[in-house]
Amino acid sequence: MGVKKHLLDAEVKLSGGKVVKGPVTTSDDKTYYFKSHSGGSDFYLYLIRDDNGWYESGGNEAGQPQEIVDQIGQQIDTYLKENPILN
Repeated sequence: MGVKKHLLDAEVKLSGGKVVKGPVTTSDDKTYYFKSHSGGSDFYLYLIRDDNGWYESGGNEAGQPQEIVDQIGQQIDTYLKENPILN
């Protein structure tokens, strides 16, 4: 992987009301890295998009809830649509 570029700071609201926040970076514009900096929820995950949507492709804990993956993926999609010159 090359140099990481910061895309955005994601914020996810979980069904229980908890908020998870952290930066999203990428070094290849295919795999996206999210690092949670929320109190008591320090974890990271890698996200990839395919024809079926966003999925977790790795991280430091066994599988994060799909709602986290979906919400971060939606924020990445929005960012990429609003910043097409960076794609």
